[in-house]
Formats: sequence, C-alpha cells, structure tokens
Amino acid sequence: MLLLVSCKNEQGKSVASNSTKKRIAFTEENKNLAVFEKYALKIDGNKSLSKIQSLFYTDSDGNTTEAFAWIDENMEVLKLQQNENMASGKKIERIFYFLNGLKTMSRQITYHYELKKPYFSEQRSYYSLTGAVIATFSRYSSKEELDLIDLKKTDKQELNHQHALSIIKRTGDFETRFRGFDEAFGRKFIVLGTENQTSTLAFNVESPILKQLISAENKHKNERLEVQFSPITEPDGFTFQALVDLTYSSKEN
Repeated sequence: MLLLVSCKNEQGKSVASNSTKKRIAFTEENKNLAVFEKYALKIDGNKSLSKIQSLFYTDSDGNTTEAFAWIDENMEVLKLQQNENMASGKKIERIFYFLNGLKTMSRQITYHYELKKPYFSEQRSYYSLTGAVIATFSRYSSKEELDLIDLKKTDKQELNHQHALSIIKRTGDFETRFRGFDEAFGRKFIVLGTENQTSTLAFNVESPILKQLISAENKHKNERLEVQFSPITEPDGFTFQALVDLTYSSKEN
C-alpha cells in the first residue's frame, strides 16, 4: 500500500526535446493526418489549460498508476495522460487528445526496462468523428530517443481512454472508499480505494471525520469519501500524498 511514498521511477523520458524530434513524413494517402499532429502540438503548447492530477494508485501486485487531465475554461478535457509503472520495471505512457469531446489521436509509449536488453516502442492512432481508427503508426528502438526513428504504418489499433478517465473521475476500481489506516516512515496514512486499487494519504492532524473513522474502522469500512490532496516531494526525493480535506460522499454507496 505504501509503495507510493518511495521515489517514483524516473528512468524513462516521456518525449525527446523538440530539437531532436524527427518529422513525420506522411504519404500522399495519409497526408490529411498532419492536421492531427498540428492540433496535438497546439494542445501541448497551450499554457492556458488547467492541469488536474489524479491520486496515485497501487494494485495488489505492486503495479502503480496515475493520470493527468488538461482542461479548458469550459471544463472540457482536451488531453489525458496515464502513467503506469509495473513492478517488473516496465513503464507505459498513454496520451490522448480530444476536440469537442471526441478523441482525435492517441499515443502509447512503452519502456521495456524489465528486459536484460531494454527496447522502446510507440504506437500512434488517429480517429474519425465516429471514433473509428483511421490509421495506426508504430516505431521501435533500442534507445529511449524514439523521436529519432521513423513511424511506419501498421494494422489499425484503438487505444481506449476510459481507464485513464476513471482514474481522474475516481470511478470503478478507483473509487475512494475507506479501507483503513497504516503507518510508515514516521507518518500516519489513511488508505482509500477498492479491492483492486488503493491510494494512501499522509495526515498530521486528526480531523473530526478522521477521529470517527479511527474510533470505528469496521463500521465505516468501504464507505465512500471525498478527498482533496497535495502531492509532496521532499528535498531528498521522498514522495507522498498529503491529505488536505476529507468529507463523506453525498453519492449513494
């Protein structure tokens, strides 16, 4: 449960610098896909978007995941990203772009650190207004600098964004239900989540709700809670989530 308080895997670089990126040379057949790439670059460079960070979750096998969403002033999601770190060392990044609520493009970047000779891969798919995949391109490399490698057209492959959305919205396996308490590294933690995914948050002060939960853990087990938090990284690299606010959920159990 407390894997999140260790230093996160920093081995992979999500994207190489712009100066090293290789241009995507679309054939005449797929030249219209260039507009998708331009739109993605526009979203990446839009500094006015608000960034939302999810809770950091751990499953029973020690795999961790978190997600980020970039939204505009109308609360519309324009970009989603899910980072997944496997206990084996494998790392996966999934990135999605949206326009008017419709998915336009997806990227999956995989870092195979679990292998003796690691390799790295990327898959990009482009979507029509109906959600159908127009085309998929892939590339592989023995080095992390995937952007130096040409993308080649492959079989069409859809990348589902619902998992990342569930992490952001805290639905399904990622509901914040009360699981109990834990202690480690001189800190107290409340554990929230489900049987499949849990998230731990450190607290110093026992608020009235925390006191109720502590005094009757079994009674409140699996009760849905609403939580606000702040990610903390200390000077030595020690990372954890700090509890900011905790309330009972108005949603039905």
